[in-house]
Amino acid sequence: MLTHRFKTILGDIPPDWQAKSIRALITEQFAGDWGDDDGETAVSVMRSTNFTNDGQLDMSDVATRYFPQEKADQFGLKKGDLLVERSGGGPEQPVGRIGFIDQEMPGATVSNFVQVLRHDPDKVDATFLGWALFELQRTGIIERVQQQSTQMRNLNWRDYQRLLLPWPEIDEQRRIAAALKLVDAAINTARAELDAMQELKRSLMQAIFLTGLPGQHGEFQETKIGTVPVGWQVKTIRSVLAEKPDAGTSPLSRPDPPGTPILNVSCVKAGVCDPVDVTYVNVSDGEIERYRARVGDFFVLRGNGNRDYVATGGLLRDVPPADAIYSDKLIRLRFNNEDVSDRFVPYLWQSHAFLTRLQSKAESGSGLWMMSKRDIVRELFACPPMAEQQEIVALIDRTEDQLIVQTGKVNALVEVKRSLLQNLLTGKIRIPEGMINA
Repeated sequence: MLTHRFKTILGDIPPDWQAKSIRALITEQFAGDWGDDDGETAVSVMRSTNFTNDGQLDMSDVATRYFPQEKADQFGLKKGDLLVERSGGGPEQPVGRIGFIDQEMPGATVSNFVQVLRHDPDKVDATFLGWALFELQRTGIIERVQQQSTQMRNLNWRDYQRLLLPWPEIDEQRRIAAALKLVDAAINTARAELDAMQELKRSLMQAIFLTGLPGQHGEFQETKIGTVPVGWQVKTIRSVLAEKPDAGTSPLSRPDPPGTPILNVSCVKAGVCDPVDVTYVNVSDGEIERYRARVGDFFVLRGNGNRDYVATGGLLRDVPPADAIYSDKLIRLRFNNEDVSDRFVPYLWQSHAFLTRLQSKAESGSGLWMMSKRDIVRELFACPPMAEQQEIVALIDRTEDQLIVQTGKVNALVEVKRSLLQNLLTGKIRIPEGMINA
């Protein structure tokens, strides 16, 4: 029998709170049905892929399945329903994610891997209950009531229902839910601002490497890569390299020391090569000397199972760990700063037109898309005079700085919410009556 170390599964609670099992706080529960590929009546069916890690359901790809009309007539999700991911998860992610239904959804249902919980409104606020269940999964506590097969994790539903949750009186539950709603609103606003900035950057980079700085060019010329401003030259990547491109080495790597740190495919994302994600290998001093990474190196993914990622690149901006080298899945480029301004080509690499043109040369084999060094260095790009390159870089730098600040704001708000979840749900922080209009 599952026992609790504390008064509740989330921790100790104030003397004036009680502990209640999940089963005692719900009036109804049921699993879903996956239906058929075709049939009489089309029904929207939510599944594990619609769950996110923050409790919000991703409704962009809800499955359509088919059922007999008589069965479809029985379906429907209600405002306040809570969806529990009963089977799923992954190697690094416990099962048990939560989804909130915040509006009536007549005719909709869930798959057989998802459980629907309906709260007892006389005992518990639906949002408070949802966040308590969310905290079980976020903190990993839920691993105590899950079983893992070869392919997925499954909740032990009997033990899950028996878990004791904090249970303040219902008005305090509503104040807690209202406080978390305010934090969520702030997070969503900050994320919307971040999305807008990212879209601005994408639009800027889509145009600036073909038409130049806004308002600076009135005459254009036709070239092998399209129309570019008069005064710009079309060059190859090879023509602006300070030395020959080089792929790294491929010894067996491991996630933790000891050994030599090695930059790998997972380090390259969003135009940056992040040395935080290194793995470790055993190599000779000669290999360290040949493949040593340094600030300013630009790494290109030479192979990937997804064509959208092959040929993407990342600039090593931060000092890597001592003696760090790079994987053979990466091609290192070093640019001659007499020909191109610092960071100009790495920014160019993120532009849609350049990257799409380069990726079109990738070849598929054995489940991988591969890019040769030859195709990379022969790729053409429009090269402005040095002074304009520097202006372009400065403009994108400012945009990047704004993105970094906004990303920090989002991350800080998410951390605030994490702290509040634990402290509000266990009564370490109390919200007085009247402080929040619940």
